[in-house]
Amino acid sequence: MPVVALSWDLAVVVFFAILMSLGFILGKNRIITVIIASYIAVIATEGIGRVLARLTGHGSGLFESMGVPVDPILLSLAKIFLFALCAGVFVLKSGIDVSHKKDAGSIVTIVLTGLLGFSLSGLIASTILSYAAGSSLLTSGFLPASVAGPQLHKGTLAVLLILNQDLWYALPAFLIVTIGFIKNSE
Repeated sequence: MPVVALSWDLAVVVFFAILMSLGFILGKNRIITVIIASYIAVIATEGIGRVLARLTGHGSGLFESMGVPVDPILLSLAKIFLFALCAGVFVLKSGIDVSHKKDAGSIVTIVLTGLLGFSLSGLIASTILSYAAGSSLLTSGFLPASVAGPQLHKGTLAVLLILNQDLWYALPAFLIVTIGFIKNSE
C-alpha cells in the first residue's frame, strides 16, 4: 500500500481547491464581499497585532517586564485565529453587499468567478502562511525565504505564496476593478 506523504504543497493545493469550489457555490458577488471582508480583516489583524507586539516586545514588552514569557508560535496562532474571526464577522455582520446587474450565466461570468475564487484563495492562504511564519504583512520589502521556517521550506508553493504576497494582495483588487469595467461596458 503506497504511503501518501503530506506536505505544505498538498495542503496549499487542497486549500485552493476548497476555496475555489466554495467560490463557485457562493457566486461572483459574494466572493467580492468575502474579498473586501478579507482586506478589512487583514488591516484589523495587523493593527491588533502591532498592539500585541508592543505588549510582548523583545526585552521591552509589558508582559516580559512582568515576568510573563510569550511564545512567538502562540502569537502567530493568535493572529491566524484573529484574522479568521475578523473575516467571518465582517462577511456575516458588516452589511457589505455587492451586487451587479443580473448575469446571463455567460462564459465570462464563469471565468471571472473562477479567477475571483483563485485570487481569494491566494489572498487568504498567503495571509495565513505569512502569519504562521511569524511575519507581519504591512512591513516594507519582501520577506526572505528564511522567515518561512524549516517546516514551510518543505513546501515550494507555501514559500512562493509568502514571498509573492504583494501579488496576492493586488490580484483581487485588480479583478474587482476589471469586473467594474466589464459591467460598465455592458
